[in-house]
Amino acid sequence: MSDGALRIPPLRAGRRPAGRALLGWLADERAPRLCRVAGSAGAGKTHLLSWLAEAGAGEDVPEHRRVHAVLAGERLTVDSALWQLGRQLGHLVRRPDELLAALEDDGRRIVVCVPDLGRAVHPSHLVAGLLRPLAESELVRMVVEAPDGGAAAVAFGTVVPEPAVLDLDLPQWTEPARFAAWAAAAGADPAAYPSPGAADGTAGRPAETGAELIARVPRHPDGRPDLAAADAALLGDLWTAAARDGSAEGLLVDAQLLSRAEPVAVTAALDQVYGAVPAAWTAAGPALVGEPDPAVRAAVLRTRLIGMDDEAAERLAAVPAPWRAVWAMWPDSSKGWPGPVAGLAVGTGGYAGQLLLADPSGVVRTVDAPTGRPLARVALPAAARPLRGLTAAADGTVVLLDAEGTATALPQPGAAHPAEAVEAALEALREAVRGGLSAIAATGAEGLPAVGDDTGAVHRYGTGVGAVGEKLHEGPVTALAGTAGLLVSGGFDGSVRVWANGADAPADEALDRRGGQVTALAAADTPAGPVVAAAWADGLVRVRVPGAAEPLDVRLGSQVWALALTGGLLVAGTAEGVAAIAY
Repeated sequence: MSDGALRIPPLRAGRRPAGRALLGWLADERAPRLCRVAGSAGAGKTHLLSWLAEAGAGEDVPEHRRVHAVLAGERLTVDSALWQLGRQLGHLVRRPDELLAALEDDGRRIVVCVPDLGRAVHPSHLVAGLLRPLAESELVRMVVEAPDGGAAAVAFGTVVPEPAVLDLDLPQWTEPARFAAWAAAAGADPAAYPSPGAADGTAGRPAETGAELIARVPRHPDGRPDLAAADAALLGDLWTAAARDGSAEGLLVDAQLLSRAEPVAVTAALDQVYGAVPAAWTAAGPALVGEPDPAVRAAVLRTRLIGMDDEAAERLAAVPAPWRAVWAMWPDSSKGWPGPVAGLAVGTGGYAGQLLLADPSGVVRTVDAPTGRPLARVALPAAARPLRGLTAAADGTVVLLDAEGTATALPQPGAAHPAEAVEAALEALREAVRGGLSAIAATGAEGLPAVGDDTGAVHRYGTGVGAVGEKLHEGPVTALAGTAGLLVSGGFDGSVRVWANGADAPADEALDRRGGQVTALAAADTPAGPVVAAAWADGLVRVRVPGAAEPLDVRLGSQVWALALTGGLLVAGTAEGVAAIAY
């Protein structure tokens, strides 16, 4: 099939009429928002929807024909479906109402394709818990594989009184001559028209038993299972079989099975298993489901297990990964817990070798940077107030920026007053800024404060130069970081901009740009050049290291509220706690 210059993948078994019908439904704004693809087992429902997902993917596909998200129903739970959907749509969400609110904020039409819905763990639960609320939104169009009378079709109820229905058992959706030609080429039975599955014998095949699956796992020369050589789908089938017979808990001790199996299958199998590993899996779920690299999945899960189950964390450490957590602190951790971390700063002066951690209420604590060992609580001149950020000037003076946009300097340990240079810089910046202060950092050779405001402008200060500013973002500046050589800003517009120390103006091109606002930034000078780390609202942290061919992308399963770079570690603060990663 083709549509002008736009290539559409081939559709087998004479299903061109069905394909054209689906493309017509996509393009017709007057069509029902819900389309059910029905038909008996083997009718080709999954194949048709997989074809539609491929045809609707890619930047060159016109918006009216685009499929924005695909949820393969096999083994899905509400959690794994929600995590997958959020990742594909650029949102980190843990509840359906959070996803709906994010879609409302976006305000754009979304098309969701759900093949194989009947093979979800509980199709009716998936529909009731996630798909039906989505289908009720006027911004969402959904095409699902849901045969007439099945649990999935019944669960949709009357959410759309008259959904479009494409029943593949009806002969008008299959061209007889093309079906016969396909059957002849495939060695299938043409008399089974119009059902491809009945024709080639794939319909109704029973699930394999655990013993049959284990027999298919590759072996080392000495006979031991070679899980590294096993297909992820096969290992996922093992988890599914174990869940059926109640033995899934026994698979938790194998790091390879945890990291190499399809994460959707592991999520489903752990749904009724309790303990540190299942809890860590759920906490990291948005980063695990949809991550194609088993080594990265092992690193993410291990990060969540540090201090929660150190034996399990050590087993996962045996899996080589592109990055590795050195320390972490989560709720109920044996290593302590600072609470949610809304701000981070690398200590200077009297705080050298330490990290300053601020919680959402404005309480500031210190930890040992290399180990995360809790040290002390920073004395504040008044009651703690919610903070937007904090930074440490070169001399050890700590500057707090509260939620109302007020910047306050605290003297370093042992000093009676904040440094005069810091106070002078803050005063000059307050006079220069026209909007409300929204971000703060220390930058330049003098390590003095710089600020961003809610108009998108960034202002820096230098002795003898005074305050200078530039509008760098559309919308507020949401994050700021600095080194002796540069100032880095992030905005609500999703862009990351760099302003080199001594340059009259920032670089013309953004260092990075993604959908969703920048939530945190960090920068550090190294002998090879500056390292820059940026986090976005969808939970992605991107680290740019001098000389590296590609940036390092890290997800922990939570939105990152604060970042710091110190001693070769990337420290990420989240609503659940904090983790330090060697990159």
